[in-house]
Amino acid sequence: MREVHIDTNSMLRYDYKEFSAALGKRVKQMRKERGLTLRALVVQHGFHLTQIQRIEKGDGVSVPTLLRIAEVFQIPVEKLIVGLGLVEGGDSRSKSSKK
Repeated sequence: MREVHIDTNSMLRYDYKEFSAALGKRVKQMRKERGLTLRALVVQHGFHLTQIQRIEKGDGVSVPTLLRIAEVFQIPVEKLIVGLGLVEGGDSRSKSSKK
């Protein structure tokens, strides 16, 4: 069996808190750009008001909800999350990324 060496100094790192906060800002910005109100997301797309408020505040999101948001905005999910939460340099690990 061949030994594989992983260089931990150059590993990709993500910060979940930063990801959630940036995603919330992005969702709010996209909603406003499209002229959607919180009420429209509730009535027309079946979200709960508190659910959208929590997401936009940066409290995090489940994968199924993330997929639904991408569908509402009609964009690929990868475009919705690209670049969010990436730790610069990847050499330090914050407390929130250890979850």
